[in-house]
Amino acid sequence: MPTSEIVVNFGSSVVALLGGGGVVLVGICAFLSKFIADRTVESHKATLNEELERLKNELAKESEFHKLKLRKAEILFNRELEAVAEFSTLYRQIMPRYSHPDMDWDDACDNVAARFSTIEEQLENYLTKHAPVLTEALREKLRQCKTTASHNKFTEYEMPEDQATATSKAAAGRLLEELVHIESGLFALVRNETRD
Repeated sequence: MPTSEIVVNFGSSVVALLGGGGVVLVGICAFLSKFIADRTVESHKATLNEELERLKNELAKESEFHKLKLRKAEILFNRELEAVAEFSTLYRQIMPRYSHPDMDWDDACDNVAARFSTIEEQLENYLTKHAPVLTEALREKLRQCKTTASHNKFTEYEMPEDQATATSKAAAGRLLEELVHIESGLFALVRNETRD
């Protein structure tokens, strides 16, 4: 007898032994196992979809946070750049112009001392406009320059002429030197790309 006939006879014998109820039982078991498997897959799929939505929402919030942070950094940078540009202009206005061939440091200091009132006002206006974007150290240096101009604008009334001239020249020299440091600090502020 060929093998296929043996298999068919054996299968027929098993069905006959179990009867029609066995076939129905096998069908029900197959249906139940498929139903349970489908339900498990659907439940797992729903859980994964919920997790995916949660992660999408978190990513969207994080993305918005970083966009806002970047926008704030951009605004701050633009304000710092504006502060540097305006200080550069102010610095050029305060610096004495070369007015005659023999002009030296004393002549430059005399020129600045004669304009202490104007310089004080210019520094005050600059601080009023740009203080929020400057570092504390730069604000303090600018305040000191403003104070120097403020205190020394009256020296000619408070001291003898020779002493007033020497005091004013020294103050003007300190002011000019400090303005150089402030300009360098402002340039460093704008070039600094790693801010907190």
